[in-house]
Amino acid sequence: MWGVDMGDNSKVRVIIHRGTNQIGGVCTEVATDNTRIFFDFGSPLEGEGNQDKLEIEGVTKGKVNCDGIFLTHYHGDHVGEIPFIDASIPIYMEKTARKILELQQKHMKSVGQPVWANKVNEITVGDPIQIQDLRITPIASDHSAANSVMYLIEGNDRRILLTGDYRLHGHYRDKLVETLKNLGSINLMITEGTTITRDAVNTYDEEWVEKQFKKALEEYKYVFLLTSSSALDRIAAFSRCVPNVKYMLTDRYQLDLMKVYDEEREKALKSHKVLYISDYVMKKAEKFGFGMAIRANYMFPLIVKDFFERYPDDTVLLYSMWKGYRELPSIKKLLNICNGKERTIHVSGHVTKEDLEQVLDIVKPKKLIIHHTSANTQESLFEIPKETELMKLKDRELIYL
Repeated sequence: MWGVDMGDNSKVRVIIHRGTNQIGGVCTEVATDNTRIFFDFGSPLEGEGNQDKLEIEGVTKGKVNCDGIFLTHYHGDHVGEIPFIDASIPIYMEKTARKILELQQKHMKSVGQPVWANKVNEITVGDPIQIQDLRITPIASDHSAANSVMYLIEGNDRRILLTGDYRLHGHYRDKLVETLKNLGSINLMITEGTTITRDAVNTYDEEWVEKQFKKALEEYKYVFLLTSSSALDRIAAFSRCVPNVKYMLTDRYQLDLMKVYDEEREKALKSHKVLYISDYVMKKAEKFGFGMAIRANYMFPLIVKDFFERYPDDTVLLYSMWKGYRELPSIKKLLNICNGKERTIHVSGHVTKEDLEQVLDIVKPKKLIIHHTSANTQESLFEIPKETELMKLKDRELIYL
């Protein structure tokens, strides 16, 4: 069992400041009479729900009254409004995820990205942090952002599981399921519900993605993978599919991210022989073939255009992102270069409705809150254990445990 019951019998307060009816910009508060902790402090997704900046007394304004903010992972809808909190409030994040976030921020500094991850406190999976009468334990999770974590929060004889974003169709699902089985009694589970309105028809997993990558790399000499630079599990999997006679290529920034990703990764899941693009390497790669992880920046579209024009029968682009990004001007422009010569190979980073039902059946929390969701009617969308009470809340509504 993870952790122990602690403290006296006074109440624990929970507030979902944002996220009960929108996906982006989640922020959750857990507090006692002595301690006030927040989990994630994200930015809303463009065009979704409440776009107002979070204003929270004691955190973004007024006299400081916050003992720490814990981040589940580095995606902007979970960390984007951290720059607006009081600078004296300590922030905590899993150590490898923190390094990845710092690299991202330094890379984007030229376009106004603030660099604050270098001041974040590193935490380690399984090592609890005691802050007055709350104990917070990071738990290894499985999400499209590498080294994502869940949090077990314990205090005053209450135990809360906050999941962050997760899934059961990634490389780490077996470990995550085993962890959930050993959690022990949970008074409240706060889970994401990004996809609970979707039926899991023809749902695939990351093993399927790898098989499709391998197939494309066998069929085509030049294979471009269009995905987010932060999808490090996906890029590592792609690199492992590149035949030894071919080259695995990307730019220096992506290579630096992969090096951090690989530092403490188990061997079977590390990236494989990733090289950065140089004139010398490109000459070799053009001769023998390559797999290349790309983005819709200033450089990669020029390379894609060149190979599609000179080797149209030997070149393919693999689209591996959420389908909604296809409408972004930069992505649309890049896809147009392919003239229809592209394949979609992608699975979501979020738990399916059916897998959420499985998780709930394992954890069997006494109370349940769904956030990180745009679903207006959460009841009847999925089955929950009979011993679990589904709490239907609005943003900033206070509950007591």
